[in-house]
Amino acid sequence: MLTAAMAAACGGADGWKVVIPLVAAAIALLGVLITLIVNGRRAERERLRALYAGGWAAVQAYKEMAFAIRRRSIDDRAAERVRLSDALREIQRDLAYNEALIGHERSGRVASEYCTLVAGTREIAGAIIRRSWNEDPIGSDTEMHAPEIATELKALEEFEQRYLGAVAEAVRGWSLRRNRTAS
Repeated sequence: MLTAAMAAACGGADGWKVVIPLVAAAIALLGVLITLIVNGRRAERERLRALYAGGWAAVQAYKEMAFAIRRRSIDDRAAERVRLSDALREIQRDLAYNEALIGHERSGRVASEYCTLVAGTREIAGAIIRRSWNEDPIGSDTEMHAPEIATELKALEEFEQRYLGAVAEAVRGWSLRRNRTAS
């Protein structure tokens, strides 16, 4: 009805020649805008996934150092100290980097849970790492398994689950809120 009124205002039958391309252009523009918005949201979600996964990987690498230091080579202790301390320095850098980036994201809950996870990991895994430096390296294959370390690291599970829960909620974000309001 609107297009008929526009066509009549534009000069009758010849008006359709103007109105139809304008309507088609408007519909195409709307399609492009919707595509841009959807793609932008997908890109943002992927960016967040990569950021949060990088933070998770840094925490896991720090925890792994509790095992690596215990398993260091007996043969060249000085070289092992350098190798492992360099690796630990890289991990510490990654933790600080991810803490800074995640700390400036929109989701305050993810940032808070990540800071808590990092602090807990530094406290629990850090204590194991310090203790492992003071102990002799393992000397046989039968000592490779370290159930006591794994048991101590289980104390981090609560922090890990809270962080992963906050991440899942943040990444779902918009679609989750939209589904709640539709109910």
